[in-house]
Amino acid sequence: MPSKRFWAKQNPELDYQETVIKTKNIISDFKFNKIIHISSVSARCQLNTVYGKNKKNSEELIQKTKNHFIIRLAAMYGADLTKGVLIDMINNAKVYINGKSKYSFTDVSWNAKWIVDNLNSKEKIAEIGATDYIELHHLAKLINSSSEFEGEIDDQIILNESYKFNSSMKVLCFLEQKKNEISKN
Repeated sequence: MPSKRFWAKQNPELDYQETVIKTKNIISDFKFNKIIHISSVSARCQLNTVYGKNKKNSEELIQKTKNHFIIRLAAMYGADLTKGVLIDMINNAKVYINGKSKYSFTDVSWNAKWIVDNLNSKEKIAEIGATDYIELHHLAKLINSSSEFEGEIDDQIILNESYKFNSSMKVLCFLEQKKNEISKN
């Protein structure tokens, strides 16, 4: 299965159905005191893509509700990760993103805990993720990946400073574990 952003590019009508129409249906079909909407920083920084536009459109629907909290996530890693730039770099595969792209990698478990701990936030929108970023080509060098990069710049950086993880460099520990896991198989 390709990444969700790549899938959206290949299936724009289906992505619209899955993102915008389903959000509209949830709003109209369910009663709620507060709606928590998990989104992506792509709703801010990738408005030139199908995925980013659909994420933004779904957020705009949510913003029309009385009580909502939109949480935008950036690039994540975790034990069950099976696709994406990190896996491509571990496998020395071609990465279809510019190597100068900046990513604020965050552990999916940290994101989940943050969301649970902040469900009652009075904020209307938050971006959560690492306090810093790493350029993909630099990360590839750090893990001795021979991956080549090709494509547009795709920065996935968190902007608001009130909600942040400590460092995207923690992704290195994950990559080391994942490389060992893959080499055992």
